[in-house]
Amino acid sequence: MTHLNEILASLGGIASNDQLASRGVPATVLNSAVARGSLIRLRRGWVALPEAPADLVRAVRVGGRISCLSVLKREGLWCATDRRLHIRVPANAQNLASPFDRSVPLGRPERFGLVAHRSHRAFDLPEPEGPVDSFEWALLHSVTCQSRMDAIATLDSALKKNRITPSGLEFLCAGLPAKYRAYLALTVPNSASGLETKARLGLRRYGIPVQPQVKIRGVGDVDLLVGERLVVETDGREWHTKPEAYAEDRRRDLALAELGYLVLRLSYEQVMNEWPRIIAVIRALVAREEHRWAARHRRAGLGTGAELGDDRG
Repeated sequence: MTHLNEILASLGGIASNDQLASRGVPATVLNSAVARGSLIRLRRGWVALPEAPADLVRAVRVGGRISCLSVLKREGLWCATDRRLHIRVPANAQNLASPFDRSVPLGRPERFGLVAHRSHRAFDLPEPEGPVDSFEWALLHSVTCQSRMDAIATLDSALKKNRITPSGLEFLCAGLPAKYRAYLALTVPNSASGLETKARLGLRRYGIPVQPQVKIRGVGDVDLLVGERLVVETDGREWHTKPEAYAEDRRRDLALAELGYLVLRLSYEQVMNEWPRIIAVIRALVAREEHRWAARHRRAGLGTGAELGDDRG
């Protein structure tokens, strides 16, 4: 029994009969352990240690595995704020059960704090053995689970962290409806944060010319450059609350001012909660052509600091 417990512990406390059989544990041993109470049968073909993680137990008992945002947040990707447990179940699954009692039908998943995703079609994407979905399965379902802006921010995050390539993303999403595949054209591989993605898409919606992650000599990469000289920096909650980050941001702001750039530095709360006000300010600056270098700037030798890339975003 100790050997069986060690095997289950190495698998996260939960495993299918098939997983255990491949490791030399026959069904008769599992049945005996369940009868003694040293293992719990979650559903047909799945067992768990009594101390197995509660989220994994709930997912398997329902009839699926943890997926979507519940996986991606553990992987450090930007996702929409959602405390519910996301579970992927087979597309044709029937008799889904309560996460606490297999004899009770699932009904409305939200009453249990769950989101149950019927599995999308995916090409050459293997099913995981255990109770947690692969990164690819989770990413695929995040595209249709979130709002358009949050979905694109998640995809940007996956590209930035090199968890998937642009071509790999196209292949992964090939089976999704055209509405969702269109998101891929709006992704960029170098977006520094989901906050930056939201700001970029918010500007793009109004036809405001913007480029992400533009390198400016003496400063480094700025989050967004509107037109030629309006720099928009988005301060996330983590990095920009540190003293060293505060000092670095002010150094960059001063260097940008020396080069003639306008700087608009936005907090997390402003981007998330005050976007109409922000867009009104930026549209007013653009209407006054303050986002472009004027002749007086050129005469002063300004406007040569940016190393512009492509115009995606």
